[in-house]
Formats: sequence, C-alpha cells, structure tokens
Amino acid sequence: MQKLIMYYEVHKLKREGLKTAQISRCLVLDYRTVKKYLAMSEEDYQDFLELQSTRYKILAPYEDYVKARLEACEDASAAQVHDWLKEHFNDLNDVNAKTVFNFVLYIRNKYGIPKPFNNRDYTQADELPYGKQAQVDLGEYNMTTDEGKRRKIYFLCMVLSRSRYKYVWFSERPFTTISAIAAHDRAFWYMEGIVFEIVYDQDTLLLVDENKGDLILTEAFRKYADYRGFKLHFCRKSDPESKGKIENVVKYVKYNFLRGRTFINIDTLNGQCMAWLNRTANAKVHSATHKTPYQEWLIEKASLRPVTGSFKPESVLRSYNVRKDNTISFKANFYRVPVGTYKPPRTTVWTEVTDDDRLIIYDTGNNKIASHKLYSGKGKTIGGSNYKRDFSSGIDQLIDDLSGRFTNPDQTKEYLLQIRLDKPRYIRDQLQHIKKLAGIYDIEIMSQALVFCIENRIYRATDLESVVKKIHSRQNQETAINPPIVIDTINRTAHKIIPNKSDISDYQSLMN
Repeated sequence: MQKLIMYYEVHKLKREGLKTAQISRCLVLDYRTVKKYLAMSEEDYQDFLELQSTRYKILAPYEDYVKARLEACEDASAAQVHDWLKEHFNDLNDVNAKTVFNFVLYIRNKYGIPKPFNNRDYTQADELPYGKQAQVDLGEYNMTTDEGKRRKIYFLCMVLSRSRYKYVWFSERPFTTISAIAAHDRAFWYMEGIVFEIVYDQDTLLLVDENKGDLILTEAFRKYADYRGFKLHFCRKSDPESKGKIENVVKYVKYNFLRGRTFINIDTLNGQCMAWLNRTANAKVHSATHKTPYQEWLIEKASLRPVTGSFKPESVLRSYNVRKDNTISFKANFYRVPVGTYKPPRTTVWTEVTDDDRLIIYDTGNNKIASHKLYSGKGKTIGGSNYKRDFSSGIDQLIDDLSGRFTNPDQTKEYLLQIRLDKPRYIRDQLQHIKKLAGIYDIEIMSQALVFCIENRIYRATDLESVVKKIHSRQNQETAINPPIVIDTINRTAHKIIPNKSDISDYQSLMN
C-alpha cells in the first residue's frame, strides 16, 4: 500500500508541473526510480508489485534453516543470520547484506516471528525541591569556520533540575579535569549559588575507577566537591534516562544554538552563548514545566547556597597502569617510561598534562620519570631510545648491585668505577650491558674475563664481552688449542701515529 501511495504521489507532482529531479528531491527517491514510475501505467505498476512479491528469492533454499534459527533465537540480527549461513553452508553464494536483511524480514513476517524489544516502564517523576539538584554533561559539535573549514568545539552544560535554568561554556580543546572544574565555577557564579547535589554521567574526567558501585573520584575533583560542599550522584552505565534533563539541554545547544552558526573564535562563541541563554534558553517557556526558567530561577536562587571564595585547583595527576613493555596508553597512543618501571603484577604511575601540551609522568613517589610532547594522531609509540634504558635505580646503587654478583665484589667495583671515570656520559649503558652479560654467562667466566680486562687495562663493556665469549668458547672446546686472546678493537700503537701534513703549495696550485 505504501509503495502504491508513492506511485500516485510521483504522478501527482508530475501533473503539478514538477520536473523529474524536483520530484526526486521532494520525495527523497532515486532519480532513476522516479523515471521508472513515470514510465509505468497504473496497470503496469500493479503487475510490477505482484512480481516483486512473488519473485524467486536467492536464499529460498535456506528458508527452513533460517526459520528454525529465528525461532530458537528471536532477537538474532540479520548480520548474525548472515554469519550463521556462511558458517554452516559452504555452498552459500556471495550475497549482499541487504539481501539477507530482506530475507530475514520476509521470514519474520511470513511465520510471525517478531523481534522482541525490551521496553522499559516509566512513570512521571515528581518535581524536586528548589535548590536540591543540578545535572551536568559534556558535548561536542563540528562547526564551520568563516574560511569554510571544519572545527570541532567542546562544551559543558549545567541545568538546575527544578527551574530548568541553564548554563553552557565552550572550549576549543577537550575538557580536562581542571577545565571542567573551572566551568563548574563559572556556572555557579552565573546561577548565583550551589545546589545540594549534582548528577553526572560516569565520565573519566571525574572518575578514576568503579569497583562494584564504589566510585573512585579523581583527586582534584574530590577536593573541589569537598571545597564547594555539594554531593555527587553518578548515573549507572547505559542509563541516559536518569539524567534526561541535561541530555535534552545538550541537544538543545546543538540544534538551537550551534547549528548553522559560523565559528569565529572561542571568546566570541562564549559571548554569543551568554546572549542566547538570556534571550532564548532561559527566557522561553519550558515545554515540560510550562514556566519560564528565568522566573523560576528567581524563586530557586533563594534556596541555593552562596558561592564564596575561589577554588584554585592544583595540577591534576591521573593514575595509569604501566604496560609490560614499559609504556602507558594515553589517548590512543603509547608513551614510554624508563625500562624497569614495570614491576609485576601491577605498576601505577601518575600523569599531568601541562598548558604547553606536554605529558609529564611521575612514579608513586611523585618523582618525574618521563616527559613527552603530546601527539595528536593515534597508534604511535612516543619516546626516544633514552627511555629504553633502565632508570629504576641510581648509578651508585647499580654499581653496588652488579659488583655483588661477582666472586670478588671489591675488585669488580673498582673496575666499574674506572669505567665510570673513563665514560661518564655512557656509564649507565655500560653497566646495563655488563648486567646483561652477567645474566647470560656463568659468573665464573665473567670473573675471569674481568680479571683479564683489569690486567690489560681494558675498560669497555663491548671489549669485556669479547673476552667473555673467547673464554666461553675455549671452555667448550676441551681438546682444541685456543690462540691467545687478542682484542681487535684496541690499537695500542694508535697514539704513536703521526698524521701526514699537506703542503700549502698543493692548495695554491689547485686554486690557480
């Protein structure tokens, strides 16, 4: 019947003088479909509809199977049915997903297998007392600049639950805990008071974690809530109905204020929004209460607690778990921390984002262990080769620990201190290399190699490795006669070489 009505509507618009393209735009039909309908008589179209209903279906051989699966699982989607068909029938043709969808719909209608929907029962909630509650949520929207480019902006909304008095603040960057706190303070000053309770979604700006209903706040926001003296109520996950007032405000901001507006700069946008709040959002009669939010706010502000003082949030430190590869996942990128930071089963670090877009990472002792420039893309590992070194202990401690693993700790310590004296810039790399060797080769072999290096005044980890390998090879070849150990990397006569000098006349002849 709907298709027949569409056919008559196409011919009606044609009789009114509209062109094919105009009919296509008016009825949201494909241009070719409109031409096809116009070329058909009423009898032709009736025959066409009958053919459509009786034409052969590609998936007809699988009708019994699809029917049985839908009866066993009524809420199965067409995509699931498509996958089941591919799983159980190797001879299945390469059919389009839309074809499967239409066939599943056909089976449901033919055999009366409707898809169930979980309907939630609602009751009209009583209006809350004045000053009792506010709701807060975040939103984002893509605007067009005066140059014709796209620009995403972010905003925070607050609405008083009783009076429906609203406040909105915009930002060019995604909100952090600090900027969200600042927006809260602006909202309280605009509304000239603080409510008893604020309702939120479970946003990671404000929450660190949830443990079976126990909500763990970020440290900065917990301090702010305590300072301002309001209680927090976080909605359950996937439950937008419990904060429907603010959800409506977010949509109201997007489609009444932002849609069709040109972005100039963020200060201009916030100024325009303040004018819109006073002119429209808080001045028009609300469709649910049938009252003006501004007039209701005049009554409600007497029940609000006064705003006093100025809260100055400290730098926000958010906790992150260190991955086994000594990186943290931050906004779809991986940022390195020094090797050795991760300690099983779990290691936590704290992060801070500075105003110049740098990510600072601290250990649990509040010691700075890494600093990175924030990367705007996704999926990249940030951090140079210096983060691949083990900074988990100091140089002195590392020397003491490494010396204690050898048979003569005092002699080993003197050797390592000499390396430190010769190569102060690379001492950590040298120690890490020796530590790695000690984990591969027997400590007796390491001790013999170390004695050889001391006797020959060889103070370099790579040369020590050459000696270790030579001793290890000699011990594995019990019957072979090994040649004396020669360190090819050291040229003891290099200091005696006198470089050749060029005669100035050679250069004069070239210039002439």
